[in-house]
Amino acid sequence: MTVSIFSEITGVGHYIPQKTLSNDDLSQLMDTSDAWIRERSGIHERHIADLKEGTSDLGLHAAKEALKAAGMTAEDPDLILAATLSPDYYFPGIGVMIQDKLGARDTPAMDIRGQCSGFSWCLATADAFIRSGQYRTILVIGAEIHSRIIEFSTRGRNVSVLFGDAAGAAVLRRKESPHDIKTALHDPTFSGLIDHEMGSDGSGADLLAVTRPGCSSGHDSLITTHEAENKAFLPVMDGKQVFRHAVNRMSCAVTTLLNRHDVRPEQIDLFIPHQANIRINDMVRQKLALPPEKVFNNIHKYGNTTSATIPLCMYEAEKEGRLKKGNLLVTAAFGSGFTWGANLLRW
Repeated sequence: MTVSIFSEITGVGHYIPQKTLSNDDLSQLMDTSDAWIRERSGIHERHIADLKEGTSDLGLHAAKEALKAAGMTAEDPDLILAATLSPDYYFPGIGVMIQDKLGARDTPAMDIRGQCSGFSWCLATADAFIRSGQYRTILVIGAEIHSRIIEFSTRGRNVSVLFGDAAGAAVLRRKESPHDIKTALHDPTFSGLIDHEMGSDGSGADLLAVTRPGCSSGHDSLITTHEAENKAFLPVMDGKQVFRHAVNRMSCAVTTLLNRHDVRPEQIDLFIPHQANIRINDMVRQKLALPPEKVFNNIHKYGNTTSATIPLCMYEAEKEGRLKKGNLLVTAAFGSGFTWGANLLRW
């Protein structure tokens, strides 16, 4: 009998810092209001990491929970993939730091720099590694601490009201199945990743970025004293351009993925979009002709946690009964770079 190799998500985990920062709290720090933030983003509050926590610590908590849910220990993964735009250090990445803190001795750990698309890209990469036969079990993590690289002031308002700190993780495991991709798509007893869509457009790199510190041309040091004093390390964003590109790229990525497999939007049980802005997600939903009840959002509670948004939604959707065994799920993300990605899987 011919068998196909698939990747199956066998456990998900999350970590949310205890401290919350509401919109009313922000109104005490800058010229804004709860109504202004809700209307423009859908965010009510966000969580802020304790100063004793690093990004790798948040990822560690999520990784441990995902491994426990999968019935595995730290020694079981053959590979660790981590996504973040807010690492503990300039280098190395958080993957090796989480690997060390887990006690996963000598397990290869690799960071994938996809920003808000990072977790989506990690799923695609992990799936490819498993299908190739090189690895059987892969731990995928998205973790962020934004609160230390944004400015809670009127000057930084267009960025600082949007972001929060969190982490999410998933365990992918090799499975052999008599299904091919076509039958896997239509059999609710199947569980596994089916296909992915990835893309990037570097011409938009400067529209959402932290440009300093860095090794770009025209600079003779990583960051100068003058730049540091003027907080040149703060993120910059052209919100209107990012909004427009996010709607177009996310909807196109999902449409391409569905068309490739002759899947109609009504066949999707749940859509999990990246949690950047509720208005973006609603416009993508409308472009895909999906009803509101088939879309999972939690941005109101956490804000934009970039690489952590999709696994965090997966975790909560499953806990709430919105994501059930056999459901056909599609995800989509868009981030700095520009980068975008979409994943099609049966839960």
